[in-house]
Amino acid sequence: MTESFGLGERWHEVVEALHKVMPIYDRVNHMMSFGRDSAYREEGIIGALPSADLVLDAGCGPGVMSEIAHKLLKIRHLVLLDPMQECLVMTRKRLNNKNCDMVIGLFEALPFKREVFDLVMCGFSLRDSMNMNMALKEISRVSKGEGKFVLVDLGKPDNFLKRFIIGFWWKFIAPSMTIILAKGKAVFYRAIYTTYKKLPRNSELKQMIKTRFDEVVFKSRMLEGIVIVTAKKSKHN
Repeated sequence: MTESFGLGERWHEVVEALHKVMPIYDRVNHMMSFGRDSAYREEGIIGALPSADLVLDAGCGPGVMSEIAHKLLKIRHLVLLDPMQECLVMTRKRLNNKNCDMVIGLFEALPFKREVFDLVMCGFSLRDSMNMNMALKEISRVSKGEGKFVLVDLGKPDNFLKRFIIGFWWKFIAPSMTIILAKGKAVFYRAIYTTYKKLPRNSELKQMIKTRFDEVVFKSRMLEGIVIVTAKKSKHN
């Protein structure tokens, strides 16, 4: 059942690990994606061109997605949402105090009215929701009719061999590499394997998004270990 996808009771464990690695999060992420993390984000955001008056960066983290969106889109106002206050502060500094609001909150209970955002974007953050189906339901609820949704995140391949390779990468190789790069702070990348195990397979994720949005464009990269999704909400959804 789709309700089982998401971190559930493991959420606090992963968030605590993220807190510990935050100072070097960007640098390690860049290495883990072979320098392609920003390019994948750009590829997703390009699907929302040319403009979006009111944008929600859900799970904004240190602000990479928001920074790229400001470069590519005409944004009137940006709302930053994250469960960690330090991430909100980092993002605001990164954006040089551009016109944005900061909100502490969770995917499963977005503190906004119905149909207010022209664009909701999630950059490597939806994977860390407690309940992914509920998170997508909330994202759809706060999206305007004909509003857009952009998702860039880890993927779980349907193909067994690809799934084994990606799982092996996150369970063994990524933590080993970060021990060197992050001076022993491999705890977050061990936690990512926990996140990976809780993910739906890519075909299941695509179907989950299709139940909430229309015009879904679903692409994958890196042996289908990265997914880039753009979708548009129906005017009457």
